[in-house]
Amino acid sequence: MRLSPALVIVRLGGLLGLVLVAACQQRPKDTAPCSAVATRLSTLAQAALGSAAVDPETRRLVAAQLPAMRDALTQTCAEGAWSPAVRNCMVQAPDHAAFQLCEQKLTDDQRRALDRAARGETPSP
Repeated sequence: MRLSPALVIVRLGGLLGLVLVAACQQRPKDTAPCSAVATRLSTLAQAALGSAAVDPETRRLVAAQLPAMRDALTQTCAEGAWSPAVRNCMVQAPDHAAFQLCEQKLTDDQRRALDRAARGETPSP
């Protein structure tokens, strides 16, 4: 079964959220920067893409979008002033399911901003 690039991205997004949940159970001494959160999500997405049943062209197209997604997440995290607990949870997430659980610790406004960034929307002035 061939998956569309959009469906692959949506599934990767779901996987990343799951990673947050498991990681939120631990609290390290140091606070993870937003760039580390974005890098963790990108790493999880690359791993999911590597095991996804998609054709090479779709894999290439999705992989080409990962740096922009990483950068958007870094910006959204920083501008939204995500708490240290949420950032640490996300960085420590072992998988996408845990990552998504950590997302639940964001405020409603922060989650809306994250959803807009995931859709590629730019913040309104």
